[in-house]
Amino acid sequence: MKTKIEKNYCYTGLGFPVELEQVEMVKLGGEWHPKVDVRKVASEVINLLATKDSVLTGSEVRFIRTHLDMSLREFGDKVVHESHAAVRKWEEKGDKPTAMNPNTEFVIRNFIIEQALSKAEKKSRYYSRVSKAKEFFKPTMARKPLHVSNCA
Repeated sequence: MKTKIEKNYCYTGLGFPVELEQVEMVKLGGEWHPKVDVRKVASEVINLLATKDSVLTGSEVRFIRTHLDMSLREFGDKVVHESHAAVRKWEEKGDKPTAMNPNTEFVIRNFIIEQALSKAEKKSRYYSRVSKAKEFFKPTMARKPLHVSNCA
């Protein structure tokens, strides 16, 4: 079996293009195919999506949701507090930007980061404060004004 190293390879197996470096290629049936550890690539990509410097595309949102093993409804309810129809609408954008609210995208990116934290990190003081704040927020709660006494 013949092999070679491809300096740069555009991998599309996750639903959107990802540029990989130093990919081992294997010749099968007269054609060159990449030898890729898909789980490793997916793990790297999910972390890169949390911090990428451009807006998310529909294909990337779909990858995030499926990588986290969530249904449209579950992702909408638990992550972005939107309907499953809204999530589907974003995913249908494909390789184009979703045009979702920037705050919603911020929530998705933070959710990715939160999922990647180790158990030790989740026990940290900072994480416990963030968790308490998240538990308090319920999208269906009635908004009450803050009450401040002795402000004179």
